[in-house]
Amino acid sequence: MQVLSKTAGALLRGSQRSFSTGRIASEAAKRGLVLGMLSNKLVGADSASLDAAQQQKLLAQAAALGFTGEAGKAQTVLSDDLQQHIALVGLGSANSAGVEAQDTTVSEIVRTAVANGVRQLRAHKVTSVSVGPMPHAQAAGEGARLALYKFDAFKSGAAGEKSADVAVSSLDTAAEWDAGHVCAEAQNLARDLTNTPANFLTPTAFAERVQQELGGLDNVQVHVHGPEWAEQQRMGGLVMVAKGSSQPLRFVEIEYRGASSDGVGLGMVGKGVTFDTGGYSLKPGRHMDAMKGDMGGGAAVVAAMRALVQLRVPLNVVAVVPLCENMISGGAAKVSDVYTARSGQTIEVMNTDAEGRLILADALHYVADVHKPAALVDVATLTGAMVVALGELYTGVFTPSPRLWKSIERASVVADEPAWRMPLHDAWDTMLASPIADLSNIGNRSEAGACTAAAFLRQAVHGPRTGRESAVLRDQNNDERVPRWAHLDIAGPMEAAATTGYHAKGMSGRPTRLLIALAQELARADAA
Repeated sequence: MQVLSKTAGALLRGSQRSFSTGRIASEAAKRGLVLGMLSNKLVGADSASLDAAQQQKLLAQAAALGFTGEAGKAQTVLSDDLQQHIALVGLGSANSAGVEAQDTTVSEIVRTAVANGVRQLRAHKVTSVSVGPMPHAQAAGEGARLALYKFDAFKSGAAGEKSADVAVSSLDTAAEWDAGHVCAEAQNLARDLTNTPANFLTPTAFAERVQQELGGLDNVQVHVHGPEWAEQQRMGGLVMVAKGSSQPLRFVEIEYRGASSDGVGLGMVGKGVTFDTGGYSLKPGRHMDAMKGDMGGGAAVVAAMRALVQLRVPLNVVAVVPLCENMISGGAAKVSDVYTARSGQTIEVMNTDAEGRLILADALHYVADVHKPAALVDVATLTGAMVVALGELYTGVFTPSPRLWKSIERASVVADEPAWRMPLHDAWDTMLASPIADLSNIGNRSEAGACTAAAFLRQAVHGPRTGRESAVLRDQNNDERVPRWAHLDIAGPMEAAATTGYHAKGMSGRPTRLLIALAQELARADAA
């Protein structure tokens, strides 16, 4: 990608006179504009009050800089009067349906292109950006806000380390632009939560932030429970993990009544381990700093709930986040300890670093038992095995329900957050056998780690597989029992390795937008 530099030659403009970029920078006002470029033509330039001659001059500048409008890329030029930095963003080529997407969706092209344009304009130190009409208004709104994200809350402000705020608006009046802002700000909330150091985001602080973000919204109730309540609810896994830390556990419960019906259409459970040392099954020191983000599932669930309320999605939704730290102390769980889960099953803890499934199982059983949702999903940074299997791009999805998988798959396409269905099988259940308890919290062989974790969680929702002869092992991928359940392992997508497009290096905030799209998909299905 080329950008305007001090060594750039004379730019084509009106009278062909040349000028230095130093003069341009000093004369240009601190406002920017993003315009789409499709098949070497500007999109929506009329809304920016650019006549045909001005548009041609912008295209001439782009051509002089070698910019062809390649999909997703951007090039900054200047308006005819030098009063505006303009980012031309590539939308590729056109066909009869509009943008030529090929293997990339139109929404992803627009989201990436607008994000790259906004990033370039921020580098020119603009204070405001207007975005012209785009083929996908919601994706444009998402790209604009996601691109501006930077976590600098703990910067002192010295030496210009803190980023100046940039105001973003649309020249398009489409309501979808506003929806894009809501979804992007939800993902940015999840990014903030997962990027915050664990000494500032304890279980108590997380719960307080939830109350701050959702407590005053219409049709929402937020309940925060403590250790005594968890004991009363027989949440043996959550209590066991939390007792290793001096920070008390919290259990956040959010209820949103978006529909007139009584039933709960969707339950969401997010893993909320605000720091994970691994316990006595201690993690390696390298990359342990990322374990401040081990509550990424909880962050995504809370952020998605805020967006659902703001978007007034017509669906009743319940979300819970079991919150604790996994630490080492005289009171911490030990390898081979046994506890009783809320489901009544006894669990032998063979690895204290497999703690997420313990707190999730109690939370899943609680939601299924108390709220009885039609669909129930859990979201967790659960296993390193999933990172090995799918890397950072795909969310691994385990569900016995083809119907729920189709809804998740459609939501992943809408959000451009890739998801891949993984198998459930009786074989994973047999690997969880314990010689002294009903279950072990890990598989008894060094394989299928993500699969056995999912199998553990499935039993919390649907119970053990009964009536099966041990010699006949079958898959579990065609079971429509209510609640239809899915487990989303986000250990890979939790973190972005580099800043590209609308992705910022660090904690990603995924799969917030996928969860929003899933709730919208389920609401449409209910209305049909």
